[in-house]
Amino acid sequence: MVEIKVKIQIDAPIGKVWNVISQVDNDSEFWNVTKVVRNISKKENEVVREVVLDKVDKCNQTITFLPQEAVHVKWTKGTITGTKDMSLTVFGSGTLLEVKMNYNISGPSRFFPGKLTERLQIEAEYALDRIKEKSEGKPHVIPMEPRKFWADMIRG
Repeated sequence: MVEIKVKIQIDAPIGKVWNVISQVDNDSEFWNVTKVVRNISKKENEVVREVVLDKVDKCNQTITFLPQEAVHVKWTKGTITGTKDMSLTVFGSGTLLEVKMNYNISGPSRFFPGKLTERLQIEAEYALDRIKEKSEGKPHVIPMEPRKFWADMIRG
């Protein structure tokens, strides 16, 4: 079993953060591993869908919404089974977003649990940073190093 816990403080009211995390059709914008989403059914507070991870692995999810409070994702079939919970808490004038993932992994990835845990940890941290940026209305900036020409690299 892989367990990941990540949290971040967001300088935005809980309603703004909720509007970002509850738009689950946009998950690939935040979660890099999610490539394709196909909704099977939608109810008022529940979505059943199929997702494709890394262009190969198909998984099924049932997502339950607790408005202004949490998004509960249950992975029911595929390479990943288990849960991902995203919960919101008022934190001063901002919001605390916590993500807890408890996954069972099948397929070849299960033979490398340390590597997989590290990758999922980085994935969750990246997703929370992107959610924070979108909730706060800041543009996403990827830090870049100045380019060097091959001659500069030889000279040091």
